Amino acid sequence: MALKKWLAAALVCFCTLSAAACGSEQTAEEPSAGSLEASMIKSDWELAGTLDTENNTWHLEFENTGNGEMKLDFPDGQEIEVIIKEEGVSEPVYIYSEGKVFTQAEKSVEVSAGNIRRWDEELDADLLDPENSYRAEFRILAENLDAPALETSNTP
Repeated sequence: MALKKWLAAALVCFCTLSAAACGSEQTAEEPSAGSLEASMIKSDWELAGTLDTENNTWHLEFENTGNGEMKLDFPDGQEIEVIIKEEGVSEPVYIYSEGKVFTQAEKSVEVSAGNIRRWDEELDADLLDPENSYRAEFRILAENLDAPALETSNTP
């Protein structure tokens, strides 16, 4: 039971909702102890998503690990998608893009070598029930990046 509560708390810490959740270039930051994480490493970039159920936040980071600048091309103003579901339930409890308006113009973002583009959001405090387990799916929507969705899980 304590493990289940710890995992639920870890998931809440990974989810954050902020009105200004847009990408920005930053230095790397370690996730908190109570978070669920998924990551992908390619030859010149890394993608990592974290759902923090303790602090009701989520974070997604794209890191340029290559030697040169990388350009990410987006079909419109939406750069990412995050979907959070309760374990065993198909209906999402949270969808990042729901209720948001994005520009329809194509967009390019440059990430310098060694830098990180980060997206964060803080979730409503009552969105996640600490008694339940959740999973999060993170997707970066750059057309020129072959990146499948990252999915966290409560199973080790």
